Amino acid sequence: MDSLDRAVELISRWKADRQKQRAEVLTRLETVVKECQSAIQVWQGYLDKPGAPGDQWTIVSWVGPERAKQLHDINLRAKENVEAVCRLAGPAAGRFIALEANVDVVEMAYRMLTPNESGTDAARAAVQRQQARIDTIRGLMERIRAGKPAGKKSAAKKKAPARSKKKAAAKPAKKKKAPKKK
Repeated sequence: MDSLDRAVELISRWKADRQKQRAEVLTRLETVVKECQSAIQVWQGYLDKPGAPGDQWTIVSWVGPERAKQLHDINLRAKENVEAVCRLAGPAAGRFIALEANVDVVEMAYRMLTPNESGTDAARAAVQRQQARIDTIRGLMERIRAGKPAGKKSAAKKKAPARSKKKAAAKPAKKKKAPKKK
């Protein structure tokens, strides 16, 4: 979700006269949060009624194809909103999303299980990662509301103290020695 971070960085620099666009971005991000919450409900539905264990290779065999499809559909809707946010941020951010290989916002069921991992372990981890994504997106929303780009320093801290020209001219230049020949 690096593209979303970059888009929010650009949006946070917008001037105050772009409140309508800023509100649309916030609405899109709130929709992404709701989609993430829907994904948590799907994963939690599996955890509440896990059913028979699946094979040792895929999560889909544990959660079932219906839940996997639900997660996939939720991810497509969330991804569409993330892409819209990037386009709204401007042409530079629109390119970010095209360059990012994996823009999965929702924790999918289409991955392999790691050794000694069960489907229920994967589902618990998916819920935790999904909650972390929600927290991240809400943090991005706060940055947009604040209108401050991340990591910006005040102009006073950026400027280094100026040296006087006399001091700089008074120092003799160091001579470089030529390498010795053997």
